[in-house]
Amino acid sequence: MKICHTHAMKMIKELEEQKRLLIEKEDENCIVSYKEGEERLPAGYDYDKMREEIRSVDGRVRSLRAVLAKANCTVTVEPFGITIGEALVMLAQLQAERGQIESLAGRKQVSRRITSNGVVEYSECVYDVSRAAGDVKALREKIAELQMAIDRANLTNYVEI
Repeated sequence: MKICHTHAMKMIKELEEQKRLLIEKEDENCIVSYKEGEERLPAGYDYDKMREEIRSVDGRVRSLRAVLAKANCTVTVEPFGITIGEALVMLAQLQAERGQIESLAGRKQVSRRITSNGVVEYSECVYDVSRAAGDVKALREKIAELQMAIDRANLTNYVEI
């Protein structure tokens, strides 16, 4: 069956939710309490069956992730001309750069303070703060463009599962 990358990612999320629910069910049903003199009621819990169900879900997740990982190494994100995998790394790098430049853009070009002994001290940024603000705007646009290109690639490329 052929599905787009986005569908495969949604299937993985659904499988991970199924696993979470299985583990929650296991935690609720793996212990029974009863009072002395009472008969212990069956819990309906089967350790081996639960392990098998969880391993089955894990196997399907691994399989889907492997198919996606291979696709991420081969599918090109246009107009950037890089693979999805590279684009994801680039996206993280651009977001980190944006954070740093936002910090630089948030400073005053020149500031002053009076020290504890009454001397006026000036601090001046050795870069153009307004240029940093412009660079933040450009980075935000590039990040948005890259995110949309990755989304487009994930929606228009198919994998066999």
